[in-house]
Amino acid sequence: MSVGWRYPLALFLVCLPLLILVPAAGAAPVSVTCNGGGCSPDWYKTSVTVAFAWDPTGVTNTQACDTNTVTSDTANWSRTCVVTYSNGSQSQLGVTIKKDATPPTVTGGSPSRGPDSNGWYNHPVDINFNGSDATSGLAGCNSTTYGGPDTASASFSGTCSDNAGNVSAPASFGPIQYDATPPSVAIALSRGPDSGSWYNHPVDFTASGSDNLSGIASCNSGSFGGGSAVSASCTDRAGNVGGAGVGVNYDSGAPSIDSITFDRPPDSNGWYNHPVRVTFHGSDDGSGIDACTDVTYPGPDTNSTTVNGTCTDKAGNRAGGTSPAFKYDATPPTITNLGFDWDDGTATLTWTASPDTKAIEIDRTPGTAGPDPSTVFKGLASSFEDTGLTNKVKYVYTINGYDEAGNKASETVSIVPGAKLYSPARGSIVTSLPLLAWRPVAGASYYNLQVYYGVGKALRRVASLGVSGRKVMSVWPLQPRYRMKKEWKYKGKTRKLALGHYRWYVYPGIGKRTAHKYGPLIGQSDFFVAKH
Repeated sequence: MSVGWRYPLALFLVCLPLLILVPAAGAAPVSVTCNGGGCSPDWYKTSVTVAFAWDPTGVTNTQACDTNTVTSDTANWSRTCVVTYSNGSQSQLGVTIKKDATPPTVTGGSPSRGPDSNGWYNHPVDINFNGSDATSGLAGCNSTTYGGPDTASASFSGTCSDNAGNVSAPASFGPIQYDATPPSVAIALSRGPDSGSWYNHPVDFTASGSDNLSGIASCNSGSFGGGSAVSASCTDRAGNVGGAGVGVNYDSGAPSIDSITFDRPPDSNGWYNHPVRVTFHGSDDGSGIDACTDVTYPGPDTNSTTVNGTCTDKAGNRAGGTSPAFKYDATPPTITNLGFDWDDGTATLTWTASPDTKAIEIDRTPGTAGPDPSTVFKGLASSFEDTGLTNKVKYVYTINGYDEAGNKASETVSIVPGAKLYSPARGSIVTSLPLLAWRPVAGASYYNLQVYYGVGKALRRVASLGVSGRKVMSVWPLQPRYRMKKEWKYKGKTRKLALGHYRWYVYPGIGKRTAHKYGPLIGQSDFFVAKH
């Protein structure tokens, strides 16, 4: 009895290691990136590369897990990656992408009401723009209220925005005719005074008017039979009514013009740059002054002009005069051919300023010290490079051009800096076959990718570009990306992806490859291959 129990125990201890089971592979989570970062439920305006990732240990099957690049506009591009493991468990992750890179269309503009009189507006009118968008839907369109200045041809420009943030090209509406200024009125009597300085029986009067824009439509007339003054009115074609009164005392002496004044000094460097009011001042020793010219000069632009005016006494006598000469320029300079580019931490602006531009000033938001705008450039140039910027931050630049008269022209552009050669990131370490990717160039039929290995003391120039290291690859991909292989052929030799430092350059190819026509260098970057 004391020996028999030992044999089963010994047998159990011998077999115990055989009972320890190796656990089967379990489901691990699946992750997804969009353009190398997190995926957003909001609208994208550029192509989106969707890449799934998972732990490959024990994986027996994957479904819909390939990397895809969404290039076309879509409201609902969806993929669900399913990873199956050897124990039968699964992990899955779905993603939905919304992309709209197409600006909305402005379908037109319209006023909020019809003209007030004879095709003319005489008080403020709303101008509304309408549009449509095929993918993300219309977010809104511009509207404005026009209340002057008076003009026979007011035109308007408006844009529409969609829910993805795309903004349409400006569309025009107009012109409309606008006149909110009543006509001026003068009264003519049918004869002179009867005796002395007074009329002694009814006298017919006729009202006449002048209107600087829409023109006179009608004036009233009648017979004056008593009182100290006669009144009359005129209506212009826009529906504005102007009135005047004149005394009926007699006075044959003409008034004198004592002075002619401007409502303000010149706006800049001896120039007026917006409408200036010119007032004639006079005196009369008889009946007294009734009215003198009080006119606003709105143009045309000139380096020397005068304004003619009159003073009229209460008996209808008039005196004329001419203002001092003055300079007028209300036309701002122009900023055209606005171009921009960006790279890693930089933004470049180019423009063409009209010859009358005397100064350029560029404001940037956010500024150099925080969110408030700062002036980052002053001078007279046609380009500006802003450095030290933060990638993936939106910077708004306003280019202001000033002429000698102080008129200002402004153009605004938004730039989000980022590396043109973005994958792998500059100076990064890769442990798998590198995927080289760069920003696409409009008009490029293909690209020339050049790779150099090793950054030593040897420095040479290739196509006006200083490079170092040994050239190991030159390929011509059709898409703005290329995944390097473990081995490849270059100049008849087999090259291998060795550990170390690589530098790469990309040029856009124009037309057919046989034409050997290339655009300027898109960019350069480098990476390190490490053992994995």
